[in-house]
Amino acid sequence: MAGSRPADFSFTPAPLGSVFPRGWFEREFVVQKNGLTGHIDEIWEDLGASSGWRGGPGENWERGPYYLDGLIPLAYALDDDALKQKAQPWIEWMLKSQREDGFFGPADNLDWWPRIVALKALMQYGEATGDARVPALMDRYFRYQLDRLPKQPLAMWAAARGQEQLLPMLWLYRKTGADDLPELARLLREQTYRWGERFARFPYQKRTHAYLNRPLFMAVKRATLISDWTAKRLKKYRRAAPKPQTKKQIDKANASKFLHIYHETHSVNLAMALKMPALDGLWRGAADGAAASRAGLDALTRFHGLASGLFSGDEHLNGRSPTVGAELCLCAEYLYSLQILLAVTGDVDYADKLEQVAWNAWPAMFTPDMCAHQYVQQVNQIEVSRQKRDWYDAYDEANLFGLAPNFGCCAANMHQGWPKLLGALFMAHPDGVAAPVYAPCSARVDIHGTAVRFTETTNYPFDGAITIAVDEIETADRAMAFTLLLRVPGWAETFELRLNKNPQPLEPENGYLRLKRLFRAGDRISLRFPMPLRLHPEPAGGVTLRRGPLLLALPVEARRRVLHGREPFADYELLPRGKWRYAVAKTELPDAQITLNEPGEHPFGGDTPPLTVQLRLAPAPQWQTRRHSAGPVPPPFSAAPDALEEKTLVPYGCTRLRIAQFPIATIDSADKELR
Repeated sequence: MAGSRPADFSFTPAPLGSVFPRGWFEREFVVQKNGLTGHIDEIWEDLGASSGWRGGPGENWERGPYYLDGLIPLAYALDDDALKQKAQPWIEWMLKSQREDGFFGPADNLDWWPRIVALKALMQYGEATGDARVPALMDRYFRYQLDRLPKQPLAMWAAARGQEQLLPMLWLYRKTGADDLPELARLLREQTYRWGERFARFPYQKRTHAYLNRPLFMAVKRATLISDWTAKRLKKYRRAAPKPQTKKQIDKANASKFLHIYHETHSVNLAMALKMPALDGLWRGAADGAAASRAGLDALTRFHGLASGLFSGDEHLNGRSPTVGAELCLCAEYLYSLQILLAVTGDVDYADKLEQVAWNAWPAMFTPDMCAHQYVQQVNQIEVSRQKRDWYDAYDEANLFGLAPNFGCCAANMHQGWPKLLGALFMAHPDGVAAPVYAPCSARVDIHGTAVRFTETTNYPFDGAITIAVDEIETADRAMAFTLLLRVPGWAETFELRLNKNPQPLEPENGYLRLKRLFRAGDRISLRFPMPLRLHPEPAGGVTLRRGPLLLALPVEARRRVLHGREPFADYELLPRGKWRYAVAKTELPDAQITLNEPGEHPFGGDTPPLTVQLRLAPAPQWQTRRHSAGPVPPPFSAAPDALEEKTLVPYGCTRLRIAQFPIATIDSADKELR
């Protein structure tokens, strides 16, 4: 088993530097460049020149690697020299920091975990540039781990997240075939939390309050934070490298029941862990890993799933209420895990879920200019303020927009979302290429050793029309036989497929249209997915209104109040000025007016949204507030036709204050006929 060769992906993600955003999607990447990603190192000390990951005396744990894990793919997705130059000092320092024994990174931090993130960042740089120093560093470091892990096992965060390292190991194995990597994969399997077993029989079906006493938890957390703060203050007086813990000390800590519950209910751990059984299955050549990952996703959705496509986590599992929080780091890591699960299995359900999160929850985490972000978001978010809410483990400022509200991990980890999504737009498979996630882009795909170039033109997800052009096939006759797989979204009731304007009478196979033929340069494939409005009942009460992959929301007018910092990177509150207590009546949907606009400079901006829906809503004055949030969604009620008010709904990602999960109102049909 230790010497087995890892299996291949069903769909291989497009390598970094082979897919580029176009149209509205490229404008979103530019917004990110001009926002926090392009400037945070200039305004936040933890990511500045003093970072321990640049050889300085500053923060030396996960924040530098997290930043690089998003900065690198953004730089190469835009082919932007300024961003590449911003990333290069980090890369050069990491590469030059490696000792003869293989260890690399800050010498005053021995934790395995931040190095796993650093390896993911270096993997992307190596993929985009072909820099031979990257696989050389990885090879030496993995040999170092093989020697050290039996004596210094994974601990704390590394014990929960250790199999995240299987990805850079897989990348290296497919380049070098190093015969010691399967043995290292076995060691990681033994020392990482057994997520596959947990997902197969998921024990955390209630809110974390049921498993960890919150007052006790907060007392332990305060003691830990004081200890960490003291250690950092004393760090500048310490001249010698820290002494590593013994195996006995690590094993004792890892056996703690409290620690296991803490990590196994921690939403970011869970978002990362979803892909780990599937990746482990690749290394073992077994399908049970992918099945365990699917069981975990189903359990998290069933017990903690939210209308935005996320599951709850503030920072720990907190049920299905539309007013609990979902952390930005959870969203970022969930997007990436869904992409990897799509790659491992090819299952269209992962693509559906990936789009739901990417086009709804992700942009809602930021201001339209991406100069500020939230630590946690709420589906029904009627106030952004420094007030107590029903979080499990987050501070009062957790839903503020700002530079680093609540805790700095999200400020460091917010950069990977859009750039990594490019890898799911075009993915290679054994017979050709798949397009499982739709967005405007251009791509160069290697098919059986031949480069084929595509351009995808669309305003999806705001519109259901998609055109994929075969721009170039690098053969003598500019033609080639292959299979193009086109996903039919799970929400789509009908579709239309044309090739060079000619209808193609195909039926979906496992969720994909399989277009197998001799393609020629200049071919154009046209897809159209009608997007009628549809109501979706929510388990926590009420309904959501959806169109295609988009969740629609009622924006709430707000007053903005800056708390501290310098704009545009200030921390601020949004206090409601408009009314938000409304219900949806199913009988009003046929009269809704839908307007499509060209996505602007800020595609998810609230001033000129790409999609608006004019719809009459019923006032719901009985809807109460609770701890500065909307209270539980009221039960269905009757409303008079003359009480209805016309309102404008927009995509969820275009809102900062909003209602997206509504009560249900019934209107007397006879009265409606009279109006």
